[in-house]
Amino acid sequence: MIMECKEGQGQIVIPVFYKIDPSHVRKQRGSFETAFVEHEGDPKITNDRVKKWREALTKAANLAGWDSQNRTEAEFIKEIVKDVLHRLNLIYPIELKGLIGIEGNYAKIESLLEIGSRDIRVIGIWGMGGIGKTTLAIALLAKLFSQFEAHCFLSKVREQSEKHGVDALRRTLFSELLPGENLHAHVPKVESHFITRRLRRKKVFIVLDDVASTEQLEDLISDFDCLGPGSRVLVTTRDKHIFGYVDEVYEVKELNHRDSLQLFCLNAFREKHPKNGFEELSESVIAYCKGNPLAIKVLGARLRSRSEQAWISELRKLQKIPNVKIYNVLKLSFDDLDPIEQDIFLDIACFLKGEYRDHIISLLEACNFFPAIGIEVLEDKSLITISREDKIEMHDLIQEMGWNIVYQESIKEPGRRSRLWDPEEVYDVLKYNRGTEAIEGIILDVSKIEDLHLSFDSFTKMTNIRFLKFYYGECTSRCKIYLPKNGLKSLSDKLRYLQWHGYCLESLPSTFSAKLLVELSMPYSNLQRLWDGIQNLVNLKDIDLRFCENLVEVPDLSMATNLEDLSLSQCKSLRQVHPSILSLPKLQVLDLEGCTEIQSLQTNVHSKSLQSIRLSNCSSLKEFSVSSVELQRLWLDGTNIQELPSSIWHCAKLQFIDVQGCNDLDDFGDQLSRDPRTASFNNVVLSGCKHLNASNLHLILDSLRSLTLLELENCCNLRTLPDSIGVLSSLQRLKLGGSNVESLPASIKNLSMLRRLYLDNCMKLVSLPELPQSLWLLSAVNCTSLVTNFTQLNIPFQLKHGLEDRPQSFFLPISHVPDSFSFHAEAASVTIPHLPLSDLCGLIFCVFLSQSPPHGKYVYVDCFIYKNSEKIDGRGASLGDQNLILDHVFLWFVDTAKFGDDSLARRLQKGEACDSSNVSFEFLVEDEDGEWSTKGIKGCGIYPIYASEQKGLEVEFGDSSRDIVELELKSSNDIDELQVKGSKHDNEDDQTEKVQQVMHQRITTGLQHVKVDSDENSSCNNFIGMKLQPLPLGNSLFLQHFADEVLSINIYIHKQSKSLRWVKK
Repeated sequence: MIMECKEGQGQIVIPVFYKIDPSHVRKQRGSFETAFVEHEGDPKITNDRVKKWREALTKAANLAGWDSQNRTEAEFIKEIVKDVLHRLNLIYPIELKGLIGIEGNYAKIESLLEIGSRDIRVIGIWGMGGIGKTTLAIALLAKLFSQFEAHCFLSKVREQSEKHGVDALRRTLFSELLPGENLHAHVPKVESHFITRRLRRKKVFIVLDDVASTEQLEDLISDFDCLGPGSRVLVTTRDKHIFGYVDEVYEVKELNHRDSLQLFCLNAFREKHPKNGFEELSESVIAYCKGNPLAIKVLGARLRSRSEQAWISELRKLQKIPNVKIYNVLKLSFDDLDPIEQDIFLDIACFLKGEYRDHIISLLEACNFFPAIGIEVLEDKSLITISREDKIEMHDLIQEMGWNIVYQESIKEPGRRSRLWDPEEVYDVLKYNRGTEAIEGIILDVSKIEDLHLSFDSFTKMTNIRFLKFYYGECTSRCKIYLPKNGLKSLSDKLRYLQWHGYCLESLPSTFSAKLLVELSMPYSNLQRLWDGIQNLVNLKDIDLRFCENLVEVPDLSMATNLEDLSLSQCKSLRQVHPSILSLPKLQVLDLEGCTEIQSLQTNVHSKSLQSIRLSNCSSLKEFSVSSVELQRLWLDGTNIQELPSSIWHCAKLQFIDVQGCNDLDDFGDQLSRDPRTASFNNVVLSGCKHLNASNLHLILDSLRSLTLLELENCCNLRTLPDSIGVLSSLQRLKLGGSNVESLPASIKNLSMLRRLYLDNCMKLVSLPELPQSLWLLSAVNCTSLVTNFTQLNIPFQLKHGLEDRPQSFFLPISHVPDSFSFHAEAASVTIPHLPLSDLCGLIFCVFLSQSPPHGKYVYVDCFIYKNSEKIDGRGASLGDQNLILDHVFLWFVDTAKFGDDSLARRLQKGEACDSSNVSFEFLVEDEDGEWSTKGIKGCGIYPIYASEQKGLEVEFGDSSRDIVELELKSSNDIDELQVKGSKHDNEDDQTEKVQQVMHQRITTGLQHVKVDSDENSSCNNFIGMKLQPLPLGNSLFLQHFADEVLSINIYIHKQSKSLRWVKK
């Protein structure tokens, strides 16, 4: 049947010879010969049928296939999967819905990329707006990204650089290319050695979309040679002039007639061909669009479901509009909007593009524009799109069409237009006081203009302005808009949005009315107060006065009944907040971080809305008493409070509390024990609480069993941890650095979810118990009393289980490279004469560091790998800016599969049979000045990890036995308690050990209350096959661990006992 499908239907057949000689299949020898003798003697089977079987086997054996001989099962399975996926990719190429006519462009650009070569190639994609440059780039990235170590699609470079500055784009670019790296918050124009060193080791695929100038391109990547060999960069733009540094430029042409018609029909009729009676009309539309995909789609959507008369009318209308430029075509959709919908469209095009939908609706609702229905209409007419992040986006050409509409309102006098956004025009209107009542909105990037001096009545004539935004697209340290000493005469009382970054006066105009205001944002201003008295603020939802360091008072906000967010962070002169604020019915976020003069924040009103209160570094704050039924996150770190109010423990939804550095706080645990509703806490930060009563720590642990984060750093009174810490089954991060703990309880090994354990500067810590195998990171830097038994910790065993994509490192005060490292040296490099490669799956790197030099720190460690003096690759890890006061050993694990497009083992092998000779590992460390050297390295070591060492977790294949993990459900509806059973007929003890390891390390992330047992007589005869996906363990590491070794995993549900079984067969 299989060979008949191949011959009759052209299906692909790949024979797999598993523990069988292909010649036995081809010539029917061995067990095949025995079977055929039996069949030929069976009277029920005709000779013709047997003959067909022989012919089919012979044909199958003659096909190119896979032979399991001379390779491990893991390699065998990986190669089969890789081959099948490759064939499937050829048969089923990536499909991107709605792409018409790009095949030719796609193939030509792909050939220009020369994916197989190791040089770095930069390709430019050039063409008019809406022609499909971005679509082509996305399609290429979608197909090719898997062949690269990292990729980044940097969209809308022109727009994003103008809005957020090029530095923000650079941070996005490098964070995408170097995920998990400890990049600095500010990435300078000239790449640091820190970045270029890592990029040169990575083969990356970058798309820079809609680059507007050579300067933008140079600011993003000043030197393409900083990328790794084989890297590719695509740059799309409308300006061919910027392509001074690219290897090839490809111009995207208009769609041909066939593709234009198909694309139009899909949008107008939802099928590939015109409906009867609309053939000639469709041809007329295609002729008008002249192959521009965006114009075709917009017109197709507009004409969808319209009558023939409407089509004819529309085509007549088109004849009256010049079609030389695509903007005139796009304006057709605007013509179909009613006046309010047109206002919504123009506001989005001029001011709000890229903002969140809810934010836009909130602003436009206050303008009586009915935005909920209006935005849906715009989306239906293809004028806007809604992104996955729920932001409203608009194609550049459509936005430019909107700009052009506003421009036509008054070509020569910008002050008579409804909306202003061009910096030069805004500057001109404000400087010469040319504003009129026609202006409804102004947006100005102040960093793009010269100093601007406004007059007393600069805004007096702008009586209808709704939107006023002065912001700095690029950071600047000084104000550039100056106002007269007597201030401004007035601002329009029709304002809905007011943002004035760096406002230089002490208050808003005395005549200012905020009754229609929705958002007030005046960060980094010279304000001392906003206004006098009480204002009607019923529409106000957001106030942002961050870094107004001269602000001394906040007005009565009792009328701001819809206020949701109030940010007063770093208002260092503010001594108190108005009592009305704490009783606002809809306030969700209150941020007072860094308000160092505030001494008290108290209220008797129990809020029904506050979700987040941030009082970090309010160093004078001694009294705090605020509570909310909705409170989830509370920051009190760096305050001077001595106790928490009892009302806090009535906040049933509170999950995060930070009291770091509250030196006088000492009764935290005692308060917890008195209120059982604190069980919802999952993050508690008590670091720096020097007077914390450590004897009450067990009360904290008993009360907060759902903790995922517990920080107790620099708690001087902390000398021991209670055994009850072992009950924190969800704890993932534990920080004890700088405390006086002397030992850790043995129960810590029960923390099956613990990922990170920080013990730095625990000077009195003497020993470590057995640690949980779930641990990813252990840092015990400068633990001067610690006596580390490396063998007992079994750290190599824990590290080598790190086959998942997760950071892993151990930093310990050990005075030599551990003896378990068979390859080590008392130097900064070590050479392995013969390194077996066939089974290699990972490496543990070890570097032995001396104490830091005076006034110096270790920042980063790198290891470069050489074969016969030729550099093959390298891998490093962050040391966390450590100042070591004694010798340490730092270890980190790397999966060899993570070394790039080709595995490290393959690159080292280079034609050699099963091992590699003269492989050297050279270590370097980076200090805080960015200098790299071998100074401070006293030794190093390498511990190779082989798949054969994972035998305890491998699966055996065969008919006589199977590994079974059975989960018996006591309830058919709820998984209240699970019982795990392991069975293996030939070796029950080994099977129990395997199940213990697997369940402890992998399944506990998804199940609770697990216990291990054995059942020699387990049977699957009465089980029904099911798919795995519906189970809650779909994302479990359990499945990832077996991915290389298990052909299939079936799940069975017993009809009677309602138990689940994973059968690995």
